[in-house]
Amino acid sequence: MVLQMPSYYRKFRCIAGACQDSCCIGWEIDIDEETESYYRETEGAFGQRLRENMEGNSFILRENGWCPFLNGEKLCDICIELGEEALSEVCTEYPRFTMEYPGVREKVLCLSCEEVGRIVFSDKEKIGWERQELPGGYDGEDWEEEDFALAEKLQQVRERAVELLQQREHPIEQRAAAYLNYMNEMQQELFGTVPREKSGKSRTPYECFRERLACFGELEVLDGEWEKTKACLAEFFCPENYEQSHRKFAGKLRQREYEYEHLLVYFTNRYFMRAFYDDNLFAKAQFAVAGFLMLRDMDVVRWKQQGEEFTLADRIDTVRIYAKEVEHSEENIETLGDMFLFEEVFSLEELEKQISCTEVAEM
Repeated sequence: MVLQMPSYYRKFRCIAGACQDSCCIGWEIDIDEETESYYRETEGAFGQRLRENMEGNSFILRENGWCPFLNGEKLCDICIELGEEALSEVCTEYPRFTMEYPGVREKVLCLSCEEVGRIVFSDKEKIGWERQELPGGYDGEDWEEEDFALAEKLQQVRERAVELLQQREHPIEQRAAAYLNYMNEMQQELFGTVPREKSGKSRTPYECFRERLACFGELEVLDGEWEKTKACLAEFFCPENYEQSHRKFAGKLRQREYEYEHLLVYFTNRYFMRAFYDDNLFAKAQFAVAGFLMLRDMDVVRWKQQGEEFTLADRIDTVRIYAKEVEHSEENIETLGDMFLFEEVFSLEELEKQISCTEVAEM
């Protein structure tokens, strides 16, 4: 079996108390079965403290949303008292996520972690994969020969999709549109899905934005920052300023297009191979492009609010807010998947219109 990780994966180290948005604050903290048994058997005063702060298989957060074991220096008392090996699986793994398919185990990092964002967006180099052969065989699923063939084909398609996104001789809008069209073609070629016919309704980019925002407004809210973000987007944009603001922002930040490239590659690397299980390849492109569009809207608003300044810290923060809301709820991901199927604002034609609202030339 091959283990593969994004080229930046090994750079990650938790910054613990230096983190501005600690994953130990405001998140439900589940305790896996083995760790729960260990906590319930831990002796002494600290063992008693563990049990007093557990309810079922999770910790009882304080009124301010803090984990009961996060101390005043934003360090973990469990680590201090019992060692890192005593942490629950969710605490040791985040922001790492693992996926497996025939012959491959992939490990990725989530951009809801600000330190991951700093690593990803501080580097202008193109994102690739690091691969290594794992010792021994694979004792998981009993894959069939056709499973390996499909997985290999999907990996080839993903490589080509990422190549399109990383063609830096073209503006990011053209790359995103080419990527979207390619993924639509591959959906038809590999799974035989025919795209639905367009209704014929003509929408402006602003009208598309309002419909898209309404769709995202139906998601389960996981954090108050997301509610504030939606409200700011709805309040700031109007038919008169939407395209104008985007064109001006795109012109100012053209030298930092690699950030949007990294974002689209990140979404592709993290979610693409789910198509092996659900046969819905185009939805992975819709997810990536919808995220790009929402974040571009968020970036423009923040840029205007800050006197047309947009720093690396702003980039990390807007992505963190979006990822925290969308990527940490399977319910939200499934809801978006349904919308991609049925809401025309996420159709190929409508997404292309939204991508190109900065009025760049076609590829």
